[in-house]
Amino acid sequence: MPIRSLRLIPAIRPLALTIAMVAASLAVAGGDDYDASNDVQGAGPAYFGFVRDTRGSAVADAQVLLQPKKGKAVTLKTNALGLYRGHITKDVLPNDVQISCVKTGYKQAKINRRTSPGNNAMFVETECTMQRL
Repeated sequence: MPIRSLRLIPAIRPLALTIAMVAASLAVAGGDDYDASNDVQGAGPAYFGFVRDTRGSAVADAQVLLQPKKGKAVTLKTNALGLYRGHITKDVLPNDVQISCVKTGYKQAKINRRTSPGNNAMFVETECTMQRL
């Protein structure tokens, strides 16, 4: 083995270890473990989306409130990527649900509902933009 390649081995080990640790932490802390095939049967439409700040960065640990006109509200929490997913019940129509976002140190700037209006939508995608105070 050439002498040059022996010098590179000690430098590569810490780099490889760092990459492995970062990949593992993303998979556990902020990865989306949502599996649509294992979704709750009969739970009604899936409400999902992202919470981001005005610069486009993810807002982790934000609360997303799904408030139906009638019935109990559901509070969801965003993960490290700013992603949230959840359901209310199959009896609640998507058009009857108001979505809002809250986090200490932020105020809600806008809500962008990307799912086309309709009472039979099975997936309701909403992006919430938060502004730092």
